[in-house]
Amino acid sequence: MKKNRLFGFCAFAALLLSSCKDSPNVPEVTTPEPTEYSVWVATANGSYLLTTDEIMKDTLLSPANNKGVDITGNLPQARYAGYAYIFNGYYYLSNDGTRFSKHQLVQTPQGLLFKEVDNYAFPSDFYLGKVASQFSTNDEIVFTSTGASDANLEKKIFEKDIYFMNTKDMTLNKTLKAQIPMLDYTVYKKDGTVDPTILNVTSMRVAGGKAYFGFFYYDSDYKPVNKKAYAYICDYPSMANGHIMSDDRASYVAGHWQRENYSFLDDNNNLYLLTRGKTDGTFAILRVNNGQTEFDKSYLYDLKDYAVKGGDLAWLGDGKAYIRPYVIDVANKRIVANLAEMTGGDPTTTINLIQDGNLYTAVKTPASKWFIYEYNIKNNSVKKGAEIDPGVTQVYHINKLK
Repeated sequence: MKKNRLFGFCAFAALLLSSCKDSPNVPEVTTPEPTEYSVWVATANGSYLLTTDEIMKDTLLSPANNKGVDITGNLPQARYAGYAYIFNGYYYLSNDGTRFSKHQLVQTPQGLLFKEVDNYAFPSDFYLGKVASQFSTNDEIVFTSTGASDANLEKKIFEKDIYFMNTKDMTLNKTLKAQIPMLDYTVYKKDGTVDPTILNVTSMRVAGGKAYFGFFYYDSDYKPVNKKAYAYICDYPSMANGHIMSDDRASYVAGHWQRENYSFLDDNNNLYLLTRGKTDGTFAILRVNNGQTEFDKSYLYDLKDYAVKGGDLAWLGDGKAYIRPYVIDVANKRIVANLAEMTGGDPTTTINLIQDGNLYTAVKTPASKWFIYEYNIKNNSVKKGAEIDPGVTQVYHINKLK
């Protein structure tokens, strides 16, 4: 089932691979790679994992310096990094549309290898969706799939599966189903026929005995059917007592159905959802207070004056969240920091690393250079770390491997 086709190599990666061909023919011995961090990047011709023991030292991370691992053959396109999750040193990705694979970086006599160590084959199309990271453990990952939710016309609901994957042997421990009601009115196409509306889940969070799903309904032209913000709440893990919250003070709940989340929970388990704003091209934030089943009508943070770029929202603690490129005091509706201004570049990382009170993100400078920056949450300061090869076109993940 594994795809072995390689889609091409950039010049510096070719140098790395050619050096491997001259290695002596010895039995392969593999051990886990002891490196601390990996940076998942894309070039014009492929995808690579750049590894390092220190992401804040003055060094260059590049496939050309024997620290780059070519993973192009594991992905149909570079953007499929959005369907990947890295946890406890393992990479979990959906790489061929059905199989959920577990990979690890291992050291061989020929160099670093991105090795599949196990997989699970789904019976139908599958790409990794939202991950309930607060419940994922060494032994289990809790996640959804991407794509449209299955419509049950008889019950007039959309069913969204939540999978509980045993990471030891890559088998499903169980599957739960969220049952989100269909629209209570009919949508018509321009020709007068009924439009089979679909549901797009953009975020999933679980806390305090409740599961929350941010979502919007869209039509056959892939456009939201209305400008309301929707969220579904139900008991967890029973999935009973489901209820839809809606709000027309903002527009539809932002986001895609892949790994990125467009919601976060604060330290008191209040849910914040990023939505589109009433003004085209803008964003807003809505809140659902812990234990409540409706949006907080006293809270709306309209971000129409700020160049929010979405991405994987992150709760930083100390009352702050990261919504690229801004650090926001969400309760007080205040911008604490603009990382674009503080770094002089464009923070672009899809999934950032948060560690020891710091946020790590990749920044592209106006001169098209790339650097990792550390944002100190408590001190509200930034520091420049390792440089990333200028041949990179996108930085998707910054991950800690051990």
